[in-house]
Amino acid sequence: MGKKLTTWQAACIITGYGVGSGIMTLPYLITRAGTVSALAILLLAFFFSYCMHMMLAELTMGVGKGTQIVGIFQHYLFRGRFGKALTMGMFVLVTLVLVFNLAAYVAGGAEILASAGLPPLAAKVVFYAIAAAVVFFGLKVLGISEAISIDIIIGIIVILAAGSMFHLDNAIYYAVGSFSELLAFFGMAMMSFIAFFSIPQAVEGLDRDPVKVRNAVLIGLGLNLMFIIVIAVCSLASSTHVTQLAMIGWSEGIGLWAQILGSVFTLLAMLTTYWSISLALSDIIEEQTKWNRRICWLIATLPSLVLVLLNLGSFLELMRTAGGLIALGIAFMVPAAYRRCRRENGQLLLPKALGSTPLQIVVFLAFILMAVGSMISI
Repeated sequence: MGKKLTTWQAACIITGYGVGSGIMTLPYLITRAGTVSALAILLLAFFFSYCMHMMLAELTMGVGKGTQIVGIFQHYLFRGRFGKALTMGMFVLVTLVLVFNLAAYVAGGAEILASAGLPPLAAKVVFYAIAAAVVFFGLKVLGISEAISIDIIIGIIVILAAGSMFHLDNAIYYAVGSFSELLAFFGMAMMSFIAFFSIPQAVEGLDRDPVKVRNAVLIGLGLNLMFIIVIAVCSLASSTHVTQLAMIGWSEGIGLWAQILGSVFTLLAMLTTYWSISLALSDIIEEQTKWNRRICWLIATLPSLVLVLLNLGSFLELMRTAGGLIALGIAFMVPAAYRRCRRENGQLLLPKALGSTPLQIVVFLAFILMAVGSMISI
């Protein structure tokens, strides 16, 4: 089966990467930051994230076909005497961090299956089998699976939102939070939009068509924005109490049927994120080693199951934090690579205003604030 994707499938790969990365924690943070201020911050976070992802898409368009994240920075930044060493260092670090990130999603998905009645060991194996099997068949099958899953997620959110209309029991949080609370919300909002590793897959699947790539990035991030807004509004309005994981309090406020749908939502969110990350990792390994694609798939996926079977829970949490740091490092490198890309290739995707030096600086500063905000505990 070919690798060509529809715009919707490519957008769903981007959405799938981000939907499992912190959206459910935002309603609780809104209670601390305030609804109106949180909405303004959320829109800013969306804009900055869109610009950064479009810069990365433009970098991908400017290099050879099939180039992944590591290869992109190798092409634009890792040159000269230490180029190979820097490339190898980034490759090893990205591989390790993504493997542990994947293990965290296997552990989380297994918990949901175990709560449904599966024995813990079987739950881990079943989740891994479903998650890894989709990636085995490549980009097109993954794109179809992501699109179906996102369609189901949209349906679940619509049903939960409708159910919430009969349980509008809570007041709106108008009070503006402290600076640290606002910054913490900004940090998590920015993290909820990050889908860097899925961009090369989307660009490749769309045959590097500029119009389709622009639309896919906008739709992909826009879907996450819609999910955040609907989940936040409904959970704040109808939760028995706003919990740090929004689905718990939200579904309790509506009823048992909502808890079941909430579990399906969470399971699908973890699957879609696993698919996007593991395909990106498999492609990165294949690009850097030139090994057989099936071997690269196995290296990208099997260690995540092994790590979960070894019960390295606390270490997995540490590595999920490291995954955020990797994303932050990529965000820091993108503007420098982007400037070189513009000099070598001219304008490919972003209009002149959104690719200007002042905006690059603003976006760079926004990601620094994201890093600071993500370290604040409230």
